[in-house]
Amino acid sequence: MNPVARALWNPIVAKEYRTRMRTWRSPFAITVYVVLLGGLGWAVFAAMTSNLAGFGNQGLGGSSYGQYLFMFLIIFQVALLGFITPALTSGAISGERERQTIDLLFVTPLAPFSIIWGKLLASMSFVVLLLILSVPLFSLVFLFGGIEIDQVVYAFAVTGATALSLGFVGIAFSSLFRRTLPATVAAYGAAFVLLLGTYVYGYLFPVDIDPNANVVTAPPAITLVSPVIPLITIATNQPVSGYGTRYTQTQLSKLSSGGSYCAPTVNGGVMCSSTGPVYPSSGSQSPGTTLHTGLFNGWHYWQASIVMQLMICAVALAFSALILPPVRRFHLRRRRAPAPTPAPAPAPS
Repeated sequence: MNPVARALWNPIVAKEYRTRMRTWRSPFAITVYVVLLGGLGWAVFAAMTSNLAGFGNQGLGGSSYGQYLFMFLIIFQVALLGFITPALTSGAISGERERQTIDLLFVTPLAPFSIIWGKLLASMSFVVLLLILSVPLFSLVFLFGGIEIDQVVYAFAVTGATALSLGFVGIAFSSLFRRTLPATVAAYGAAFVLLLGTYVYGYLFPVDIDPNANVVTAPPAITLVSPVIPLITIATNQPVSGYGTRYTQTQLSKLSSGGSYCAPTVNGGVMCSSTGPVYPSSGSQSPGTTLHTGLFNGWHYWQASIVMQLMICAVALAFSALILPPVRRFHLRRRRAPAPTPAPAPAPS
């Protein structure tokens, strides 16, 4: 077997496949996933067609129906995977410790990296199966128009990268803790921070808008860890205006001051009128899903999000590979050298 096949398929993957798919939990989880995703799609479509939630007052056309339906479906799918993925990976290593079978894995020829990769591959293959099963539901949005096939591909790429990063984080906490319960709590806490915490960060710590720029100011780079903004930009094909940006106090005072406009009248007089607040048109000339400022200048939102997710995966994988072996390669504290034992005194002659 060549190295690539050995990396993608090892005894741990085969064992996890058999034990996972032979129980009733996997078909039940698949059924619940499809029912929830399909039920949300039906609810959103019913709300739009019956003029609920203000959709009828906005004059939405058929193409807008497709965009809104796609946006709600893809964001809800990420939320579902945020609940499913940590549960699949947080007990992968800690469960072996609780069953006292981790030592059997250490005495096998498998390296710690192969053990981690096998556990992760077995868990993430179930997530990939869920994504494949959701494709027929997402194909319904093409009936309304407004969504192209490349947008679906980009959205699924962001969703897959998000699920992969959550899986790596769950494996890392499973390697760190000896019990499944604290590993699961930590994995869900990290998922909450990655999905929602980084999104809220854009509202708490926005960047200042340059009034002289004619492009949209990009939000903080850390907010792209959350897939919410990249998925919205993919669905609408427009940047999210106002998110992660703010006007300074000096700019606000200039905006609120306004001005006046005077023009001559027919009878030789002068008529003046207030122009009201003047708002700069920053960003009006840069539509699309491209970042024009910040760390990822020139990148698309979804490209920057995938790169951030892959960086998290690399850090979590390195951490897991270092902390999993029973013999630590690196010690946080330097061991003290034992005190020299005094030489025994010579016996008297």
